[in-house]
Amino acid sequence: MFKRILLPTDGSDAAMRAVARGIELAAQLGAEVTVMTAIERFPSGIMGSGYRPPEPQQEVHGLQAANYWLDQAEAVARGAGVPCQRIVERDKPVFRAILDAAQMCNADLIVMGTHGMGLIERIFVGSQTQRVLAHTAIPVLTLR
Repeated sequence: MFKRILLPTDGSDAAMRAVARGIELAAQLGAEVTVMTAIERFPSGIMGSGYRPPEPQQEVHGLQAANYWLDQAEAVARGAGVPCQRIVERDKPVFRAILDAAQMCNADLIVMGTHGMGLIERIFVGSQTQRVLAHTAIPVLTLR
């Protein structure tokens, strides 16, 4: 059925629960997983049209956090005996990074957590899960 499962994470509780469930599914199916995260550069101001130049200290902190989350996910996969790869995407919108990672690892399933945002938050912030669902033909399993 599914042989390659992409597990995006931002280190949140919802994302890490989805990673754990995705690894459980992979173990049952004999599939491999790719864990990934995205480091997104933020606009220079609320209405900024450009991106801030990379600041070495912020870049280091972002990469440290990404590696911490991916280390945690890989440990869960290792404990379950599931083959695991990792991807860190940079300087893209998060949903685009997830879609690119899915293509890169030839994923046939994406397992994502949702944060359960309310309507107002979704309008202003947006949902990465909704954006992935809107732009992919790959099946997406969402967990709340």
